[in-house]
Amino acid sequence: MGFFKVTVGVMGSSKSARAIAEVQNLKVRNLRTLVLKPELDTRDGGYICSRLIKDQVKADILLKPDESLAVNEIISNNYDYIVVDEFHMLSTEQVKELYKISAISQTNISMYGLRMSWKGEPFESAALALGYADEIEMIRMVDKDQNPLSHHIKYTNGVPSPLSQDMETIVVGDLDKTSYSTVSKSDFFKIYQMLGQVEE
Repeated sequence: MGFFKVTVGVMGSSKSARAIAEVQNLKVRNLRTLVLKPELDTRDGGYICSRLIKDQVKADILLKPDESLAVNEIISNNYDYIVVDEFHMLSTEQVKELYKISAISQTNISMYGLRMSWKGEPFESAALALGYADEIEMIRMVDKDQNPLSHHIKYTNGVPSPLSQDMETIVVGDLDKTSYSTVSKSDFFKIYQMLGQVEE
């Protein structure tokens, strides 16, 4: 049985930089490593990249949203580790398949991503992965008042986007019109109370 580790943090908290460092460390130790990321993460194409470091790692598999993992084939390749970046963009079925690999083989799974969508709700895949996790690492970031940063607010043309919008995913998009801010839980609710989008 392998272990199933989940590392979560807000945007800009060095998740991808940590994923890159882990892959590099595993390869230096000659451990068989499979690097995986969702195709939905279009910002960096087929690579894991970070704004914090220059290094990047090429993904071995870019998973389409409705694509199943080749569980038996992956197990037969005797990987020591599977490292997954931006796991919150995976489907719940893909998370289940990764968990299955860790349960019925010696392959360790290491996942990096977000917990929350910009609507202030957990990503379904993140909630599932956290439930499965043998180990959870939460990257702590705080504001100037030492309040933990846990939520994201999406701004369109400088105005917070309505929570009723359909889209959940956090993506970079057109930064002339769209940007994201990382805030505390308290600030998230204050802003949306002012906009009349959450109950007083």
